[in-house]
Amino acid sequence: MNNRDKAWAWTAGLIAIHQAEEVLVSVDDWFRRVGTTGSPWLDRHIDGNWMADHKASKRLAAQAAQTTALMMAWRLSRDSDLATRTLTSILVAGWSAAFGMHIAASIHTRTVMPGTSTSVIPGWLGSAIVMRQVRTLTNSADRPAPSPD
Repeated sequence: MNNRDKAWAWTAGLIAIHQAEEVLVSVDDWFRRVGTTGSPWLDRHIDGNWMADHKASKRLAAQAAQTTALMMAWRLSRDSDLATRTLTSILVAGWSAAFGMHIAASIHTRTVMPGTSTSVIPGWLGSAIVMRQVRTLTNSADRPAPSPD
């Protein structure tokens, strides 16, 4: 396993921890109980989203699609430190935003939205650790290309 593969493994691990909670606990069931997240956009996003569905089979199918997309991104970028760093950083930043959304929805509704526990731990601290690891493992992206003499 090279360093780029390790960077992807760190990223996939962070995502998998959070997504496992969302597969195990239905966001749709929670949403039906609370009525609204406090955000019309988020309410629309949850309604009809397979990752939030009441049926575990649909949540698993959504997870399988996300895993397939993650593997495709890994395969496309694994030969480049810069591509690996860019794509993994975008993913970690996106999941960090999702962590914030889970926490904000939980605070607003005074309930615990499914996905909140893994938004706290590993959550943002985990994201910072993964970003640091990705940066360390893809350090050649920081070096300028050698000049042709």
